[in-house]
Amino acid sequence: MARRPDRNEELARLVQGEQTDEVRALEDRIAARALGRLDARFDVLTQRSITAWVAAFGDVQAEASSPSALRRILGAIRAAIRRLLHPLAPRAEQALSDALLEAVRLGASQHAAFVDEATGRNRRPVSTRPSRRLRERVAAISDAVADRRDRALAMLRPNLVRRWSDAQTGIGVARSATTAVRTHITTVVAEAVNEATQAAIDYTGVKKVWIAERDACVNCAAYAGLVVAADAKFPAGLSWDPNQRGRGEALDAPPLHPNCRCRVTAWDESWAQPGVISMPEALRREARRSIARGWSLPTESGAARIRAARELLRVGANLPRSVEERARLAVAAGRFQDRTVPTGP
Repeated sequence: MARRPDRNEELARLVQGEQTDEVRALEDRIAARALGRLDARFDVLTQRSITAWVAAFGDVQAEASSPSALRRILGAIRAAIRRLLHPLAPRAEQALSDALLEAVRLGASQHAAFVDEATGRNRRPVSTRPSRRLRERVAAISDAVADRRDRALAMLRPNLVRRWSDAQTGIGVARSATTAVRTHITTVVAEAVNEATQAAIDYTGVKKVWIAERDACVNCAAYAGLVVAADAKFPAGLSWDPNQRGRGEALDAPPLHPNCRCRVTAWDESWAQPGVISMPEALRREARRSIARGWSLPTESGAARIRAARELLRVGANLPRSVEERARLAVAAGRFQDRTVPTGP
């Protein structure tokens, strides 16, 4: 017979799974409104630019042999980039601004739902509104778009472009504005959710615990399950990778970095189920297991995960023997065979 999960495990699953998925869904809706079909339009720009290059110079690998043709092609690319990115900044800012109150209310309602589950008592969400700081963060999305646009236009000058690959790099920088917008949306939504949760924790006076994703980076994994007082800050510079320790500043709450989906939630030791490990310890154990198995996003350095696993084994992983042995083999080999977090229960 399968073991019935204890309440603390169910609490961890609520905040790491269901509630994180709700936040992701909100991010996706904002990004869809902000970006529309911009990626497809950049595809069209790239293809038309290739066609023009080949028509002018004979081959995609050929050097630009006609200054006038090069100026014409680059002028068309620069004009297209301006047309594509000019409306993006106000559209993205409006989409994020319109959803900011929803993000704050989501944080408040998720905090109430967690406390209800932990205590068995119904609790109304603590009412709060977006702070001035959050609204200023929304406005900063325009700066992210302008930075990519200006850098792309500076790269797409005739004296800097000799081959199609040079032009392609400039287009890629312009297109990275879409990634910058998505990153900014993710970060601001996380800030809004955590700001509302922090306000609710301050109101109730309990402690707060750091919740990290299962594939959190080596820095966020070091904070997983860490409990501090409601009015205290989380310490600066924690990391399972010794090379990354000591960076940053103390924080009231996540996010720790761009694209971070860590969060805080309320915690009181009286909520723990007798006879089993507490939810914070379950989170810490899950983070150690993630480090030992090398679970991470593809964007994170494999070398950082190996250093983290080596450090975990050095201080004592306190994990099943098979998991620790897998970590030792990966450290010896210098890489993990599979860094993908398994899905499902």
